[in-house]
Amino acid sequence: MTLLLTSSLLTLVAAALCLRLARLVRSPRRGPRVSSGVADHRRQAAALEARLLGGGRVLWRRQTSDRPWLAELALMLRQAGYIGSRAQLYLLFANALIVFGVFSGGVLYGMQLGLAWPRVLVAGLAFAGAAAVMVWLWLKRCRQRRVARLDEEADMVIQVTRMLWESGMTLEGVLRGLIHNLDEACPESVRELRLVLLRIEAGQAREEVLEDLAAIQPSEGLEDLLKLLAQISASGGGARRALLDLGHRLRDRRRLRIQEAVSSLSGKMSLVMMVFLFPALLIVLAGPAVINLGGMLGNLGS
Repeated sequence: MTLLLTSSLLTLVAAALCLRLARLVRSPRRGPRVSSGVADHRRQAAALEARLLGGGRVLWRRQTSDRPWLAELALMLRQAGYIGSRAQLYLLFANALIVFGVFSGGVLYGMQLGLAWPRVLVAGLAFAGAAAVMVWLWLKRCRQRRVARLDEEADMVIQVTRMLWESGMTLEGVLRGLIHNLDEACPESVRELRLVLLRIEAGQAREEVLEDLAAIQPSEGLEDLLKLLAQISASGGGARRALLDLGHRLRDRRRLRIQEAVSSLSGKMSLVMMVFLFPALLIVLAGPAVINLGGMLGNLGS
């Protein structure tokens, strides 16, 4: 039992480390310059990590291209902010370790209760199933939070894009300006734009890159912006009026969402009032009348 408990604790610790690595890969930060010795050590560690993960990353790409449900899972992870095979592998491995650690905890719980081995395994599977459901809900929550952040950043990104475009910059210059100026204010949008710029600089066609990334965006604002940039890059027309119209449409959508939220909130408050406030009002207002009526009926009966 001690060995099983130790293994479950080590599994959870390893899962925490893998989750930390996934977050570091998900949102890398620029750090200060380091010495050549430290840089060489980091390069060696990165090379070793690449050799260890290379086969897994290739297998993950191959499986996601062959299996539709894995492709949907990879798309969900990507929309949650875990861009790239490395970050997705770290996250999946961490979640698998968490589920296995919870399974070990369920087995320990069943053993402490003195259950038979079949029931012990059932308890472990029940704990693991609950952990898997919680992990899935957590991933969906991460995706919803990122979509909300992208929607909040879309208006500012469109306005800055319009100003940079009016200054006479090319598409690459506009992307560099957005990345440089909005790195702190709009970090999630800048990550997507940085990926667009890297692919364009790698030699891919502008329209293809913009349309491919627009197709997998969870935010309607960023999706419309990338599609608009692809159309402008293909046709070569002016972007000022189109960007203004896009900004107006996004503000109208936000206004409608706020109105819907207020309407739903008022409906919920009405339901709360009907359930809790009206019975109290009936007791206060009709209580004396009911008491007097009961007294009168009692006098008549006597």
